[in-house]
Amino acid sequence: MVSDTTVRPARARSPEEKGQRRDDILRAAEHLWTSTPYADLSMNQVAREAGLAKGTLYLYFDTREELFLALLTDHLQTWVGELTTRLDERRPGTPAEVADVLAASARGHEALRRLLILLGTVLARNENYDLDLRFRREVRQMLGGVVERLPFTPEVSLRVLTHTCALAVGWQHATEETLTTDYLRRQRDLAFLAPRFETEFALGLRAVIERLAGEG
Repeated sequence: MVSDTTVRPARARSPEEKGQRRDDILRAAEHLWTSTPYADLSMNQVAREAGLAKGTLYLYFDTREELFLALLTDHLQTWVGELTTRLDERRPGTPAEVADVLAASARGHEALRRLLILLGTVLARNENYDLDLRFRREVRQMLGGVVERLPFTPEVSLRVLTHTCALAVGWQHATEETLTTDYLRRQRDLAFLAPRFETEFALGLRAVIERLAGEG
């Protein structure tokens, strides 16, 4: 008789194994979020997707919100690392040059933008004040190196990054592909209803940074 019992992976013991297990959980959650609305997603589903017992999942994350913020932080760290490298390579000195670097840094980070769209919903439902505050402090610390590399005052640099996030989220939402997107783009009178993310994001970013730099 063949058993249909799911074979669970052995308990992670070394720091490397625990780090890999944590990453496996994050990747499983991310895969589920591409097909399951956040409100409908449960820790049970994540555990099954990762091939773990539910109790094992709770060794790494206490709540769905904590899991979501960990995944978002993971993506943010990757983006910040790439942006820092671009800033070191390009050393932008004008608002237009900064806008070009920030626009280029958005390429390949569609998953991050989609998670940021969900962030407001997650934090609005989250009653854990400490978790919310800890996440925001981590983000501020994470951006420290970026702020140091921008040719503005720290106050203006932080506003630039805040607007960059808002524009990225807004244009990601406005440019999501639908069943009619390709058709709309072929129609001269309807093409404006199917904008492209990179073009519009870069345009808005340049205008905003020019204005913020002028105020600063």
